[in-house]
Amino acid sequence: MNKIKTSLYMMLAAAILAAGFSSCTKELDLDEETLIALEKQEKMKKLDELFDLAFTDPAKAETDYYQFYTTELLTETQNFVVDNDVRMRNTFTDLAIRLNTNFEKIKALPGSSSLFDLYKVKYDNWILNRSLIGEIPNQIRRGEKLEKFESKVDEVSAYFQAQVDAFKAKNPVDQNILNKQWTAFKFIVKPDFSAYFIMNYDFKFLANGGLDINNFYLFPMYNLKSVEAGGYTSFEESTNFSQDLADIQLSPASYAVYNNKIFFYFHFKASPNAADGKLNREWCYEFDYTTEENTLTLSNPRVMYLMNPLFYQAGYGDKHYELLYFDALREPVILTAQ
Repeated sequence: MNKIKTSLYMMLAAAILAAGFSSCTKELDLDEETLIALEKQEKMKKLDELFDLAFTDPAKAETDYYQFYTTELLTETQNFVVDNDVRMRNTFTDLAIRLNTNFEKIKALPGSSSLFDLYKVKYDNWILNRSLIGEIPNQIRRGEKLEKFESKVDEVSAYFQAQVDAFKAKNPVDQNILNKQWTAFKFIVKPDFSAYFIMNYDFKFLANGGLDINNFYLFPMYNLKSVEAGGYTSFEESTNFSQDLADIQLSPASYAVYNNKIFFYFHFKASPNAADGKLNREWCYEFDYTTEENTLTLSNPRVMYLMNPLFYQAGYGDKHYELLYFDALREPVILTAQ
């Protein structure tokens, strides 16, 4: 009888043990939702790795990212990009790759023979980088990643400033234009009599690359908006530099001479009157120039205007120059040394 009881107890214990083991097994079996959540974490981890790689090896990061995006983020059975967390992480990684690959392309460009063209590349890149920062989702606009991104943007800006400084350093000042007070005065009326300008120059070139200005006529910016509509953008500054512009400079007016060209740079702060629509803005000019005895002739103007997010270029060689600039603005300006 005891043997029978013992056998029953053993069978019962085995059954309980088997039931317990079966229960543990079921607990370890992950449902489909949990598996997807774990896979999602792996995708986000890989995106973080590609983000970091963009700052050390942009070309490899770009290649690996494309492969990862097309084969792992988008699969035949699952689209991880629709998940909000993955989407935000993916966006940040994509922006980091674009930021760094574009910078590498810029560094590979040959050196420019024109400071005007160098500034154009600088402005194009500045607009791009500002737009990339603007695309960063607000939910992740914080922490070490953002600091790393913004630090790279600052590095790009410093790179361009170094390029500008180096360009100026290797192009000496033309001694023929120094130590002279250059003046010119011309009254200009638009052909339709809708406006008039006072082209007034009265300034001196300084040996350090600065300008001592009583008056300087800032060539206006006209740029076509829509050929079909016949409309165009117009940006102009006061014709009275000493009274209206001298005190709102964010950095001193400067110039550079290279080949047969003179480059002028102006940087003004925003107008206190919001109705003016004038924010912090930069003007760049490039003229062909010649000197003869006591005259300085400026011709073939090129002009750039940057007021975030607006960036326009116009002047000689531009396809709209002949259409928008009337004859009086296209004629060479002859300045006389006093």
